[in-house]
Amino acid sequence: MMGILARTWGILLLSILLLLLLGGCWDRKELNELALVSALSLDKAENNQIQATVQLVLPQSQTGSMGGGNPEGGMSGRTSTQSETGVDVTDALSKLQGKIPRRMFWGQCKIFIFNEAVAREGIQEELDFLLRSPQTRERAYMFVSKGSAAKVLELMPSIERTSADVLRRVSDLKIGMRVNMKQFSGMLMGESQAAILPLVYIVPQSLSSEQVKEIPNILGSVLFKKDRMVGEISEKTTRGVMWIRNEIGEYTIVFDTEEGRVSLRPIKSQAKLIPEIKGEDWMMTIKVKSEGDIEENNTLLNPLNPKYLAVMNKGFEKDVKERIELAINEVQRKQKVDVLDFAKAFHRKYPRQWEKMKERWAEQFPKVRVNIEVHASINRPGLTSSPGGVPKEEVRER
Repeated sequence: MMGILARTWGILLLSILLLLLLGGCWDRKELNELALVSALSLDKAENNQIQATVQLVLPQSQTGSMGGGNPEGGMSGRTSTQSETGVDVTDALSKLQGKIPRRMFWGQCKIFIFNEAVAREGIQEELDFLLRSPQTRERAYMFVSKGSAAKVLELMPSIERTSADVLRRVSDLKIGMRVNMKQFSGMLMGESQAAILPLVYIVPQSLSSEQVKEIPNILGSVLFKKDRMVGEISEKTTRGVMWIRNEIGEYTIVFDTEEGRVSLRPIKSQAKLIPEIKGEDWMMTIKVKSEGDIEENNTLLNPLNPKYLAVMNKGFEKDVKERIELAINEVQRKQKVDVLDFAKAFHRKYPRQWEKMKERWAEQFPKVRVNIEVHASINRPGLTSSPGGVPKEEVRER
């Protein structure tokens, strides 16, 4: 009898537990009760305060239809920007929440922008807030703006829904640097304690002969030593850095040969860092292997002829090497900021020597002797072997 009673109570308790689990999400928030934060920008304000600006998407409806709709999941809504100042980011955002009737939701925030003035003074406090907050996403992209960061969020692009969407999609093309919060934090805590972020400019976009709109665009990068911005590099130099870091995306490269200009796309590249220490000399060999397909041939050469293909490959190699040399000259010799992962390569191969050098790496990095070896090849000539629009008799076949 007692066994039956105990079994009955056990079944009853199990049933109650199951009912509790099936009760739904007790802390669920309806979508129309939230203000979705799509981006956050930080600018310097008066009295050494900071201005936080959020770009908000206010959901209006939710549709479950499979056809058409918004690519972000069928959600449509209005967008707006709101700003507030405070002694730090937490204070500014707390004031912001006080004047926004909906609860700010950070799960969709994919863009963080620091104004150049904030970056130059140091972003340790701001980064600490972003990394510590359980709501922010570590995979959100980070940028530095030339000029007002808030103004970047206020722009209304003609194609994408928000300026944050523009920056996210341009970043995904990997034409310039693409750095998320987790990667940026990892750079600052790495061997060289140096980091790089894409630089955002506001540029005009001509929609017609009479209408011009301003849009955000990535043009170059900024360099950090620890948490402070110490310099910036051009778009072309950034590409050289990306080549060395194995972060180059598929894009078009245009170069000159002895016989004319050639355009290749897509470019695929792989770089390998080979460190070497001989006595007091620290050396780094950068071996690069690049390949691409002809997209436009403005020479009179037929690339199916091995002799003329070699001429094009030589021009290709020369262009790649010049891009990498430009990055080495600017980043290593002028800026003296190791965003090239040299420190990581030496640490991996020579751990004992690195332990003795790591405290003086800022002095040693500019002294590292660099050797660049490039092997570049054109794989396919395109849909036609001969230069387009050129009479056959003018094409150099032999």
